Amino acid sequence: MKHTLWVVGDSTLSSFTDKYYYPRYGYGTMLQEYLTDDIVVRNLALSGRSSKSFTTEPEYQQLLEGMAEGDFLIIGFGHNDEKTEEARYTDANGDSTQEGSFANSLYTHYVKPAQQAGTQVILCTPIVRRTPDGGWNPTLLHVTTDTAQFAGGDYAQAIRDFGAQCGLPVVDMTQITKDYYDTLGADKTVYLHAWPSNKAISVDNTHTNIWGARVNAFFVLRQVKELGVAGIAESVTIAKGDEVPAKDVYLQSNPDYIPTVFSSDLPDSTLWKDAGAWKGTVFGDIGELTREQMTQHFTLEELEDGQIHIAVKDNAGKISAVSDGIAMYYQKVPVGKHFIFSAKMKINDYFSNNQVSFGLMVRDDLYIDQQTADVLGDYVAAAPLQLTSREKAWNCFARKSNVLTQGGTCTRAYNPGDEVQLVIESTQDGYACTFGDEQTITGGFDFQLTSIDPEHVYVGMFVSRNADVTFSDVNLEYK
Repeated sequence: MKHTLWVVGDSTLSSFTDKYYYPRYGYGTMLQEYLTDDIVVRNLALSGRSSKSFTTEPEYQQLLEGMAEGDFLIIGFGHNDEKTEEARYTDANGDSTQEGSFANSLYTHYVKPAQQAGTQVILCTPIVRRTPDGGWNPTLLHVTTDTAQFAGGDYAQAIRDFGAQCGLPVVDMTQITKDYYDTLGADKTVYLHAWPSNKAISVDNTHTNIWGARVNAFFVLRQVKELGVAGIAESVTIAKGDEVPAKDVYLQSNPDYIPTVFSSDLPDSTLWKDAGAWKGTVFGDIGELTREQMTQHFTLEELEDGQIHIAVKDNAGKISAVSDGIAMYYQKVPVGKHFIFSAKMKINDYFSNNQVSFGLMVRDDLYIDQQTADVLGDYVAAAPLQLTSREKAWNCFARKSNVLTQGGTCTRAYNPGDEVQLVIESTQDGYACTFGDEQTITGGFDFQLTSIDPEHVYVGMFVSRNADVTFSDVNLEYK
């Protein structure tokens, strides 16, 4: 009789549809490679989810309805439970009886329903984030500090303690991957991870590639066999003494990857004056405009009091999944340099249209006063979109591989005359975006902007289509 191995967790276990050179693969995609046919893997893991936020997804209902007697459940959360935002955060401190704790979330949402269904639970601590230099700081090992109302803690240890409390098998992937990375050295672990471009500098230090996923799946099931988890240990095909999967055998680049020809040596605009350290440009799907028409449709200027004014009229530009046309004041920032970018924005006017947007943006690529309807690079934006929805407009958004991703939903409408505080902060996994008093968004923004320009990101203030805004208190601070 066949049984199901259910898999829940975050991006380090989930599947992807990347156009990367070395695409992202979570280890849940490779578990079947080390199991006999009597165990069927159902990988429900989703990128960006915590043990808390996963419960709002359809996949959670599939899990609850699907688990049966004799099945198994691997739980691999932790990367996002540590994120300091209300929708995903759980407290690493406290046991399974303490509401709001990581342990309580694991027990209430997963362990208890699994046990009621007769399904055996296997807990996994989170894999490490890759160290680029061989040194380990606490964040790479999922140990956080107190931030505002969010208590810090050790998320791997919380799982170890919870497993001991409940008598559940624990696969300590934090320790296993740390030890393996130390053995390989940082110059070799780069090949375990996703590369958005064909240059190693673009490496995503959080997400693994196909080889890294296979290695981690091997570690998980080898440990399951060594722990003697009844009913599944016998179905693991890894024999004692088997070596870790070899890079030369399993590392594969994307055969459909097409490198983008791009130069980061950007000329200064001849249309727009600099606003202090910020340089102006208009680019993308803006229509066939002459230089004179561009200056008629777009305004980019520094005001006498140091504020920055950007306006777009006559339906020039757009935000869409396949193209964008925007006016932007930008700075170029080296990849890997962590920053907090903030500004206050006054909304002077805008036309209610779903391709209108305005706010802060961090991009993978940028062009100087260039018209093109081609698909451009990825970005994240602390800005609204879908403005015809008024109080249900998007709160922050991103574009990844030609797909627009909603960050959250606004709690109110934003009108001309409103002043809004904006923040984009780089994180270990990607970016955190905040629009006004709305919830800070990191879910869905946990990717690197290195597919086109692997050495820089482009940070700035933007407006698209029909809107008029003024930015003040603009600050780009390096951490």
